[in-house]
Amino acid sequence: MYERKVLWEDLSSQSLGSEPCLIAGDFNIIRNNSERKGGCPRPNAAMEDFNNWIHQGGLVEMRSKGNNYSWCNGQSGLARSWAKLDRVFMDVPLFSSFPNAICSYLPRTTSDHSPMVIEFKMDPFSYGPSPFRFQQMWVDHPQFLYCIRQVWSETVVGQGLSKLAMKLKKTKVALREWNKHIFGHTTKHINALERHIEELDHKLHINWDEATERDLLISAAELDIWIRREDTRLSQMSKIKWKMEGDRNTKFFHACLANKRRKRVMDMRCSNGMIFNSPESLHQGAVDFFSNFLKGMPNRSLPNLSSLISPVISVADSNILCSVPTLNEVFSALSSIPSNSAPGPDGF
Repeated sequence: MYERKVLWEDLSSQSLGSEPCLIAGDFNIIRNNSERKGGCPRPNAAMEDFNNWIHQGGLVEMRSKGNNYSWCNGQSGLARSWAKLDRVFMDVPLFSSFPNAICSYLPRTTSDHSPMVIEFKMDPFSYGPSPFRFQQMWVDHPQFLYCIRQVWSETVVGQGLSKLAMKLKKTKVALREWNKHIFGHTTKHINALERHIEELDHKLHINWDEATERDLLISAAELDIWIRREDTRLSQMSKIKWKMEGDRNTKFFHACLANKRRKRVMDMRCSNGMIFNSPESLHQGAVDFFSNFLKGMPNRSLPNLSSLISPVISVADSNILCSVPTLNEVFSALSSIPSNSAPGPDGF
């Protein structure tokens, strides 16, 4: 175990440069016991050390296909065991350039380890408009509530939930436009303010004056606001609820953020053996599958079994559960949702 730790520390020291880094090979350890079959359980301390090294180094494990276990001891009977000992890691800069890179484990033949083939694939497609996601960083902007009030003051035809759905739909459109034309990109604001502050600081070195210093202080305060907004945006993207202030600069935080970017369906195999690997075919394949599935469900009436269920709560409790909630109860339930929670399927 000591020799493994020395190796990992050596690998970490060599990957601290500014160039993208890839680490691949036989690590002789698994990340958890689901990565083995047969044999003795691996020591928890060794697996924990390995996972800590991955997290502290900000490494992202490359997606893989093929054999679930990359190694077999070649023995027979109950002594035979398998494990995933070989794997490929990328740092965040390399993963950002090749988020769709994949490692294929080929069949074992003459060796007890599976050969690995690494493919660097560029992002093959961008299909359709990006989904709406409400950004928590918007709410502290001075014009945010004005934008919301304008939308919600418009007359909408409908009742109840249909009216709410229409207003939310209009809010999405308005916020997209507001974000594009008024709020803007956080990174662009940060870069522009950093350049402006550098210029002002240079001016003060040459010739101090009160107006330039005042401009510098105002710009520095504005930069702090935009940095906090960017911190909020990254935290929301990573969906790490326990993130503490300042964690956005750690390798682990950016590795978690990078992992979220690659969760997309690249290809799909149907029950008839057909493979869909383009955005259009994936879209249509999913629609066809669920259309056929729902059409194939038998249209039959099911017996009413409510009489077989004995009451388990009192009539008074039942009346409370069945009563229409008050406006205060609805407001309390909505207010209990954490402000930094990740958006739901509708983007809010």
